[in-house]
Amino acid sequence: MKVGAPRSLLGQFIALHAVIAVAAAITLFTSATTLLHQTADHFQRDLLRRQAAASSVALETDPPNASIVTLSNGMAVSVIGSDRRVAKSYGAVRTDVLAAAPLGTRAQFFRTRAIEGLSVPRKHGWIIVSQDDADPAVITDDIVRSFLLRFALICLPIAALVPLIGALLARRLTLRMRTVSLVAGQIGPKSLDIRLPRGQLPLEAEPLAEATNAALDRLAAAIQVQTAFAADVAHELRTPLAVIRLHADGVGDPNIRAAILTSVDRAARVIGQLLALADLERPIESSVRTVDLHALAEHVVSDRAPGIFASGRTIALQSDGAPVCPHGYPEALTLALENLVDNAARHTPPGTAIVVTSGPGPRLTVSDDGAPIPTADLLRLTDRLWRGAGSGIEGSGIGLSIVNRVARAHSGRLSVRAGPGERGLICEIMIGED
Repeated sequence: MKVGAPRSLLGQFIALHAVIAVAAAITLFTSATTLLHQTADHFQRDLLRRQAAASSVALETDPPNASIVTLSNGMAVSVIGSDRRVAKSYGAVRTDVLAAAPLGTRAQFFRTRAIEGLSVPRKHGWIIVSQDDADPAVITDDIVRSFLLRFALICLPIAALVPLIGALLARRLTLRMRTVSLVAGQIGPKSLDIRLPRGQLPLEAEPLAEATNAALDRLAAAIQVQTAFAADVAHELRTPLAVIRLHADGVGDPNIRAAILTSVDRAARVIGQLLALADLERPIESSVRTVDLHALAEHVVSDRAPGIFASGRTIALQSDGAPVCPHGYPEALTLALENLVDNAARHTPPGTAIVVTSGPGPRLTVSDDGAPIPTADLLRLTDRLWRGAGSGIEGSGIGLSIVNRVARAHSGRLSVRAGPGERGLICEIMIGED
């Protein structure tokens, strides 16, 4: 599995600050180490120069006064004659240092292991001054090591503190973004007036909030125009249909009159469904109230029962559990249940038993024991304007789509499945289960 950078802004911020803090700590520690060693070397070389100068003065007196050659901590002084042999030595005799000493025409520093040396030419040879860093009396390296250890102990908490502070700042930023996200999550068809708050996001993200609010304004305007258009068309069609029905009543031939009235009733039903869809596409919060689902189902069953019994079918009402009264839109739920009952009556043969059930919980169910329905048709029953091929049943194809829209308006869903033994259909409106 490929491991990449964290996807979250907070994770990326912490990772970036951690890398920067570690890199800064390493760079700072390395720079301090180099600077300290350079300072210590400069200090040590200055001591070597002064030791060489003092020793040269003592040896140049007439006669030479070697007794005034005083040595600093860890120092050793050797006098090399013009024949390149050791004439005198003061302090420790360091043969390997003398062997490595450059004997040139100018002063030169050199190092052999832990010993720093200085070769200074004089009139009749050279003076070799050296100091052993490992000598217990030499504290320069001890100071450097002690300082670097303490400096490292200081750098570690600072390196850890930098990403922690960055994480706290990023957390504060992400909390503000989450607050705005929660507001955005409340925006929907029933709450198109909600807008993202200004001043909550960083300045760099404010244009995104403004653009989102502008897009919501355009969307709300488009939905309003669409729903108003559908409602206006439906209202305009009602008047011609009333005129047609009035003239149809005067037709003498009963067969022609019945055919005209059937077509008018079908058109009136489609118009009513269009008006219902238009109402569902705009906020209707003002109509929300407690709904007694069993009483609602009882009203629909009693209203549809005469026509269903006259068509040779039966309808019954039953309750599965105690009555439930959720908050919702009574008119919309009534329309949805009426559509389910009417669909069951239209798409089943005579002799079919239709059962309306309220419960368990906040749900309404309409089932029948009609003919089997192909699986491919089951998957498309809630598609708007879809009708099964070859069914021979007239309809607009928007009944179940209205039911589905009503369920979603109640934060629920519509379940459509085959009945027991693959016979009939079970349509279930589940409220508040989305």
